[in-house]
Amino acid sequence: MATTFDRSDPATPGLAVRIEGLGVTFPGGTQAISDFTLGVEPGSFTAIIGPNGCGKSTLLRVLAGLLPPTKGRVRLGDAGMEPHAGDGRVGLAFQQPRLVPWLSTLDNVVLPLSLDRVAAAERGARGREALERVGLSGSAERRPRELSGGMQQRAALARALISDPPLLLLDEPFSALDALTREGFDLELQRLWLDRPRTVILVTHSVGEAIALADRIVTMTARPGRVARLVAVDLPRPRRIELLGERRGAEIEAEVRRALAEVHPPELSPWVAS
Repeated sequence: MATTFDRSDPATPGLAVRIEGLGVTFPGGTQAISDFTLGVEPGSFTAIIGPNGCGKSTLLRVLAGLLPPTKGRVRLGDAGMEPHAGDGRVGLAFQQPRLVPWLSTLDNVVLPLSLDRVAAAERGARGREALERVGLSGSAERRPRELSGGMQQRAALARALISDPPLLLLDEPFSALDALTREGFDLELQRLWLDRPRTVILVTHSVGEAIALADRIVTMTARPGRVARLVAVDLPRPRRIELLGERRGAEIEAEVRRALAEVHPPELSPWVAS
């Protein structure tokens, strides 16, 4: 049974996250994460960035309660409860939409509520509200094959939001989209977060996306992943795409790229600021 969370109090915009000395070693001895420590304030937007293989997705799986850590611990909220599979406090959107092909868009979105045995009438009402929030109100009865890639990503985001979780984990949900569509999704995600503050942790390979969305950027070392540097993003909100090309945006981008270049091999030249 999922853990419920009372969102009626606007003074609780999200869950605090405490990651203490986290380590993950897979069977066979591959060490994905080592001594990863990070505190995330409730209602904040954190971006985690680094190249493939540094443990970003593994970290999100631990935070979602889908993978037990080998060492250390994760605590959510003031009560310090550990995450667990089916944790209603946590919403998760993957890089691929992972929609069930034989279900309608609406049924895909409300699937978490169905598994939690929420009444059909309530599921339908909440599902249609979630679809409206992501701009898919006219596609409720369509099957995934009838949706474009961008629409499928919107449906996956609506599904992650359907339980109104105070912690939202996003594992590169827009990486398969073209650059212009992705920028539009970033703006949409910012709007959704500003309209309904919650704690968001976003995994991304895009420095620009991290700056556009986050309050703070966590750069990671190569595997086993650790925190390399924390970079504050002190740009005003709501953020326009053009803001990233202005002086302060460029300074933050250079700092992030330097932080990545310091802990990754020289062949990753795209990280290095010119």
